[in-house]
Amino acid sequence: MPTHRDTLSLVPVGLLIAGGLASTSLPRFAAANERLGDIKRTRIGDLRYEAGFPAADTVKKLYDEFDFQRAVLAYQYAEPLVAMNGLNIGLQQVGGSEGAWYLLQHFLDPHGLALTGNSTTIYAMGFLDLRKDGPMVVEVTPGSYGAFFDLWQQTIAGVGPTGADKGEGGKFVVVPADFKDTMPEGYFTVKSRTSLAAYFARGIVKNGDVAGAAKSLETTRFYPLSKRNDPPKTTVVLSSGKDWNSIPPEGFKYWERVAEVVDYVGGGEDGAFLLSLLKPLGIEPGKRFEPDARMKQILTEASEVAWAMDQAISMAPRLPDVVYYPGTQWEFVLMLNPGLQGEYWRDLEARINYYFQATMASPAMKEKAIGEGSQYLRSARDSKGEWLDGSNQYRLRVPANMPVKEFWSVTVYDFETRSMVQTDTDVAAKSTYNKLATNADGSIDLYFGPTLPAGIKESNWIKTLPGRGWWVWFRFYGPTEAFFDKSWQLADFEKV
Repeated sequence: MPTHRDTLSLVPVGLLIAGGLASTSLPRFAAANERLGDIKRTRIGDLRYEAGFPAADTVKKLYDEFDFQRAVLAYQYAEPLVAMNGLNIGLQQVGGSEGAWYLLQHFLDPHGLALTGNSTTIYAMGFLDLRKDGPMVVEVTPGSYGAFFDLWQQTIAGVGPTGADKGEGGKFVVVPADFKDTMPEGYFTVKSRTSLAAYFARGIVKNGDVAGAAKSLETTRFYPLSKRNDPPKTTVVLSSGKDWNSIPPEGFKYWERVAEVVDYVGGGEDGAFLLSLLKPLGIEPGKRFEPDARMKQILTEASEVAWAMDQAISMAPRLPDVVYYPGTQWEFVLMLNPGLQGEYWRDLEARINYYFQATMASPAMKEKAIGEGSQYLRSARDSKGEWLDGSNQYRLRVPANMPVKEFWSVTVYDFETRSMVQTDTDVAAKSTYNKLATNADGSIDLYFGPTLPAGIKESNWIKTLPGRGWWVWFRFYGPTEAFFDKSWQLADFEKV
């Protein structure tokens, strides 16, 4: 078969001069010749070429950039894993280990740093290490509301009225995804793609009975299936009021955490893709992570850029329909559907938007369930579109007739930790449970700033830190139709 060059040699010279080949093919080769030895200017700097091939310094620059871009993507893809494992590590700072049951018996407070933690709900959770303990039994008490999660933060089973137990409680067994043994009678089987999994539950406070809500969770039990005939006692760690930090570290330390979590990541499409990103960066399951100076610098810089990029995606989203009330600064918290796994894991930007600031998304968060479940809105800007600044004073007017069957809350979070703001008041939230001053029309004015405004009751004020940005989640528990049809709407924060 003639080559392209052979074909050209068969064409009469006159046609080459007078016909189309003269004005198309030859200039293409001429343009290539003109680039020989040139400098190519790009967004990563000048690239130097010799006879059309990259010079040694250009090859190094391109590989450095390739590894840097790979590291940024790996940072973002691993973020849910690192954040979930961060909870495991953070909770152990108050005692216990995998297999312990951590109960926030007096609510989570600003002493515990957790991504968008909530101080108006009784929480409890525990982690299960299937590598160490094998299949794990979780005895769920009747009336519990919760879910099992893998390390990807994917819901792998629900607990409660819509779960397999139908709200009656029971014995759940968490097993690896490839588990094939016969399960004893009377157990609900939960398969986890990762060898570290978690059970998370919440207790709803009714009629002000905080102790009762905590007590309903306290009898949850964890133990290996192999010890079901003589189960050991579960360690219950009362965690309210204690200092602990679950926020993922930054810089090179972030990658040390990634190197820890890969040992829990199993097969499957998501795990295989993440491991393919990490291997050229020196991170592999079961192997020591010892990067050379070059790679350590690239990873450190990638962490810094990825964090900044993720913050922008999370706090200044460009996702369509993210604004919940048109013309305002209120955004819907969860822009992806956790129930659609394929879409859920492929929509990286929507994943980052949520997981940079929060943990454990549930499919129920995308469902319209009148009077049940919960819904969440977020705002980080005032009515003029400016970032909320802890140095300023703001007012948020909450209209009357709150569209909730159970209760509502608004919580202030720090821009960096994405945890409840830490001040000397130890107060980061207001809710139905507070005795708030109410206006004549039933609306409530809440104030946010570094000092208590003159003439304002302290019950209606949350202290902020000068010079530090902040933002809020507004939670609706048992949302009514007025929330979904938007006949009830929040106004923006007003600077006062």
